[in-house]
Amino acid sequence: MKQRLITSIFITLAVALAVASKFLPLNIGDYVFDIFVLVIAIVACFEMGSISEKSGKKINKFLVTMYPIFNYIVLLICLNFVPFHLIQLIEIGALLVYFVIILVAEAVRTKSGDIKVNSIASLNSIAACAYPGFMFCLMLGINHSEIYFGIPRLSVTFIALVFAITMLTDTLAYLVGSTLKGPKLAPKISPKKTISGAIGGIIGGVLGAMAVFWVIRVVPDWNAFLVLHNLRWWHFIAFGLVGSVLGQIGDLFESKIKRSAGVKDSGTIFPGHGGMFDRIDAMVFVVTFVYIILLIVH
Repeated sequence: MKQRLITSIFITLAVALAVASKFLPLNIGDYVFDIFVLVIAIVACFEMGSISEKSGKKINKFLVTMYPIFNYIVLLICLNFVPFHLIQLIEIGALLVYFVIILVAEAVRTKSGDIKVNSIASLNSIAACAYPGFMFCLMLGINHSEIYFGIPRLSVTFIALVFAITMLTDTLAYLVGSTLKGPKLAPKISPKKTISGAIGGIIGGVLGAMAVFWVIRVVPDWNAFLVLHNLRWWHFIAFGLVGSVLGQIGDLFESKIKRSAGVKDSGTIFPGHGGMFDRIDAMVFVVTFVYIILLIVH
């Protein structure tokens, strides 16, 4: 319990410092935060590759691990030149290109002309690139979103929305679930999760989103953004509710993958918490949801 608490404090401080870096001058913070996201994505993709291997799937673990860097290069090429709503279409196309790269690499690595075997390994690999790699790397697009909205540091609010929904969902789900206990939510997938914890998590997600809303209200430029796009307090309640539900689904989804592979944790990088993927399993879905919100209001 003590080890878990110490690790939680470390993670919270790391996140706080990464978000605070966004306020460094000359947009330096944008690229510092990019590095923060890339490190997380690279480690999570590596762990996903390891889980796939343990489940008996053929996979190119090296190229899966390197995918976030490829995704970032494509994003940097698109910035300032491609409309915001088209960037992800280009990155989806780039994901298909990456599939071809993996397919060729598998043929060279295995020295095999068996198209079926190479295709299966490539499909497994690109699936691991897409989840969690592609989905979590949407955070990079969120990080540079103020280029398209014209409001300095606006991206901080959406980044904060991701972390607030995810972290408060996780915290209140744990506190309420461990206190009230009760019927299990999905005993075959994650035996410790309870329905009471899930409800507590939703409350936490809503509180997190509302906290971000009230911060936005204080900053004139950011409040102007709310007025311009007609975003009200009840929109943020909806953001928190939907984001929390999606985050908890993401948590269960990763648990299902791990259970199928016969592993408890995705890694051991965080004592008492497991691996990096274990820490962002819910966030992957929340990031995707917040990015969709940006696409809608843009």
